[in-house]
Parts: sequence; structure tokens; C-alpha cells
Amino acid sequence: MNYILTFKEWIFIRYLMLLFAGFLFLAGCGTSDTEEPAEENTAPSEGTEEDAEDNSVEDKEGTGSGEEAETDTEGTDSGEDTSDDESTDETEDTTGEDRAREDTDRDDEAEDEESSTETDDSESDSEDGMEEDDSSESSSSVDNAASDSAESESRDINFDVSEESLTGLDGTEMTSMFELNSGIGEQLANASESDAAIEEVLMPKEDVATYYAETFMVINVFVGNSDLPADSDMVGLTAEIDEGDEFEVFSGMFDPATSSIVPYAYADPDSLFVYENGMWNDYGGQAEAEEIYYGSYSNLHDAFMESADVINISEDDENYYLHNIGSENVLHDTFGRLFSVEFTNAELSEQQNAVVGIVDKETNELSHVAYVSTAPGLVEGEKLHIEVSSDLEDYGEYDDEGITVPEGIYE
Repeated sequence: MNYILTFKEWIFIRYLMLLFAGFLFLAGCGTSDTEEPAEENTAPSEGTEEDAEDNSVEDKEGTGSGEEAETDTEGTDSGEDTSDDESTDETEDTTGEDRAREDTDRDDEAEDEESSTETDDSESDSEDGMEEDDSSESSSSVDNAASDSAESESRDINFDVSEESLTGLDGTEMTSMFELNSGIGEQLANASESDAAIEEVLMPKEDVATYYAETFMVINVFVGNSDLPADSDMVGLTAEIDEGDEFEVFSGMFDPATSSIVPYAYADPDSLFVYENGMWNDYGGQAEAEEIYYGSYSNLHDAFMESADVINISEDDENYYLHNIGSENVLHDTFGRLFSVEFTNAELSEQQNAVVGIVDKETNELSHVAYVSTAPGLVEGEKLHIEVSSDLEDYGEYDDEGITVPEGIYE
């Protein structure tokens, strides 16, 4: 895409590459699991050697060559005379000595077999221990990988074009194309003009401490009369934010490749840590905490106040709607600057902008902001469409225990 945004350059391109490297790192963690079967395959070969030794011992004992010779000798001498008795006695004596030697040999072989068995058992126990260690190491690797993967959160975001008209009080219309902003056009159409002042509608910044927020942006390039984008891109950030005494943020990033939120950064006034290659790396001093997540309540509050002269206020039974749909440049100067959205290769003189903020009437909490900006491209027939959806919720959620601080980052 030729229409590169500073927001996308700084956040999406840089850190998606780092996250991709992190996935390669996690994939490498499974190596020990693939090597383990090789150890299991070695056990049968040792068992074969043991069987061979046992068979060899049995063959030697089963041959019985000495006993067979003795039987033959005794049978042959049974019909001999007295003159041969002495020879027979000598033969029997010799045979007795042979038997004694054979008994001794058998005892020695039995002892050797028992010794061999004990040695094999010892080796087997040692191998079992090694296999248990390997299994433990493998299990540890799996646990570590599982721990890393547990830090991501599945999130199915539909970035396909979903059209809905946004109509201003003067009848000016623009088209919302982002599903995360769907329904706002109907809510705005059913609301009536309000006499409330913007200062009465928005909660003061000083009254806001902790909350959860997320911002998603989609960029589409249309060519000719096609309703489908010829090119598109998207980016998304989530954040636990504490604006109490000082600004503190724990942020995640949307990874479109896996449709999940993965760790991105943690920052406070004194530190900045970015999650790369499966670990938290120290980037202290390279950016302010407020730069990690632009869509904070304070920033959105300031943007509405700075553009208050062109903001219209409508209301229904539940919400106030702060809105302007048209060509007011101040909307781009405030909300466009807030999200670092800048067109290049576009006819900026024909740029249109729309903003809609939804505020709960009971609590004065800002819950949603939709920002839409369009412009024709410098190439004839091209049209650029950028749309932002920003949510804020769970006000006060982290007041007691604080926002998430990644474990071990200060060790």
C-alpha cells in the first residue's frame, strides 16, 4: 500500500516483525520433545543384548558335554572284569572330580549371571532415571511454551467492509465500513438534539483513574466503482490504563495472523518494556508512557474539548452522542492527530471527517469513539477510507490492585 501511516509505521510494521521472531522462538522450544523418542528406541537394543547374553548362558549349560561323556564311559565299563575295576574306579574318581569341577563352574556361571542381572538392573534404573530427567525437562519445555502461549488471547475481529450511513444534524452523510462501529448510525439517527453542554456531558479527566481500553483501525483503498477494497490493512491495541497519580499502561497488540491479542508493552513514567522474542526487553527512556497508547481517556477528552465548537450533542434515554459528520478540518487536526493518521498521495482538499462519541448519561463515562476519514487518491479512480473504533470500559477496575505489571521485568 502506498498510503502509509505514521501510526502503522511505528507500531504495526516494527512490532509485528518482532512478534514473528518471537513465534519462531516459541517454535524452537519444542525441539526437546522431538528428540525424546530416540532415547526410547535405544532401550530395545539393550534388551536384545541382554537376551543374547541369557541365550548364550543357556546354550553353554545345556550342552552338557561332560555329563554325556561320563554316561557313555560308565555304560561301556559295566561288563569289564576285576582287572578293569581299578581302571573303572579311577574312571569314576576322575568322573567325580569332573563333576565337582562342573558344579563349581555352574556356581560361577550362576554368580556371573546374577552379577550381570544386577548390573543390567542398575543400568536400567539409571536409564529410567535419565528418561525421567529427560521427561521432566521436556515437560518443563512444554510448560514454558504453554506459559508463553497463555499470554495471548484469542480475538476474532471482522475487518471486512460493513457499510452503514452516518448522518449529521445538517443532513451530511458519510459511510462507516467497520463492523466494530456498526449500529452507531442507527443510534445517532434515533437520538434527538440535546441542550446539554459538552462540559456537563464528559467526566472531568481528574475524576478518571483506571479503566480498560482498546483501539482498532482499518485502512481500505477502493478503485473505480468496486465495493470491495483493492488493498487493506489493519492494526489494533488494547490497554489497561491507570491515569491516577501518574500515567501507567499495560498494552497488548492485535496479531491478524493468529487473530489474537499478544503482549506489546508496559510503561510508567520511569520505564518502558516491550515484549519481543518471548521476553520483556528494556527500552527505558526511548518513549513516554503516554505514547504507548494514544486512545487514553485524557487524550480523547482533550480532542473533544479542542473541537467543541463544531461538536453537536444528541441524546436518547441512555446515552449522549458527541458528533460531527462533514468536512471540518479541526476533526482531522484533533482526532486524526490523536491516532497519528495522515494521508499521503491523497487530495486533502476533498477530505471528509466524522467523529461520534458515546457517553453514558448516568455515569458520564465515555464508552465508545468512532472516527472516519476519507479522501480521493491522487490516482484517478482511487478512494482512501480510514476508520477507527475505540472502546473504553471497566472504569475503576484496577483501582485497588493496580494494572498488570509483567512478572520479572525489574529483576
